[in-house]
Amino acid sequence: MRRFLASSALVGAALLALPVTAHAAEKDLRTVPLPFLWPRADLNAVAPDGAGGVWVGGGQGAHCLVVLNPWCYNLGNPVVRRWTGSGWKEYPIRGWTGNGFILQVASGPGGTWLGGVEQGAAGTNRLFVFDGTSFRKVETPSAATIGVLSTGPAGTWITQDVAAGSGEPHLLRRDGDAWTDAGLPDPGARLNDVRALSATGVWAAGSRPGAADGERRPAVARFDGTAWTWLPEPDTPSSNSVDQVVPLAPDDVWVSSNRHLGHWDGSAWTTIEGPGGAIGDLAVDGSGTLWAATAGGGLSRYRAGSWQPVAVPGGAELNDVAALGASTIWGVGRANDAPVAVSNF
Repeated sequence: MRRFLASSALVGAALLALPVTAHAAEKDLRTVPLPFLWPRADLNAVAPDGAGGVWVGGGQGAHCLVVLNPWCYNLGNPVVRRWTGSGWKEYPIRGWTGNGFILQVASGPGGTWLGGVEQGAAGTNRLFVFDGTSFRKVETPSAATIGVLSTGPAGTWITQDVAAGSGEPHLLRRDGDAWTDAGLPDPGARLNDVRALSATGVWAAGSRPGAADGERRPAVARFDGTAWTWLPEPDTPSSNSVDQVVPLAPDDVWVSSNRHLGHWDGSAWTTIEGPGGAIGDLAVDGSGTLWAATAGGGLSRYRAGSWQPVAVPGGAELNDVAALGASTIWGVGRANDAPVAVSNF
């Protein structure tokens, strides 16, 4: 799962090395044929569906002018499709009006959710949840833009970009049919990601106020079902904020921060240089292999203490990546001015 959004890796013996495990013959990434989409389509998000397939989200039918950068005066219509293992299936999005596109897809034990943006909005301001046959609209707690959208064994979580001192909660959790204030370990914390291993093991990452006025520092916190606890501050040389958190176990947690990664072993952080370029998205498959998509279209995997570049068909620049099972990876993005999905399934 990626937020819309380094140098070469030099990993010495003192840095963390993942256990060496036997791997089946590596399969190259290949382009997965997409269903018909109207011209000027984009795919922004991909998420496992829990049944061996994936959900993808984006938009189609945008009308754009290209000068220095494309400027789209009509965002077109939202797109959500599900790969079932043999083909793509479309589901209605009930309650969507006007132009816009899907920016986020989150799927897990808490259901499958879409985060959309309407024409003229600054970011995600629409939420939809899958009811088994279609997506239905869910009212947002306030008119503020939604940042994080996450769902899993601890339920569904969102952040809203509310003004400091407004009195509105920044982090909320879905409780039945209502949103409740989930609290924050620091009222000034700004979260970029929330992921859960269980109902009593929720991890949040972002930044919190520093000692000096206006200064920010990287922050990771854990929620035990009752209260939040700050972890020691990770060392993130290329940023004062943590972009993403991927917990695998209480003593096995990965975070990304611009060009660097950090690994929590239950008592301390180890800092690792990324594969090159700003890290846009991070995923870990069932074998423990870490996958990182970087700015400019790069995809690399981290195994046994070193980074290995992975060829992406057609030089596609990936917006989002997702891992399924032991070694399957999916990515969505753009290649040759057209949307693309890639996988090694």
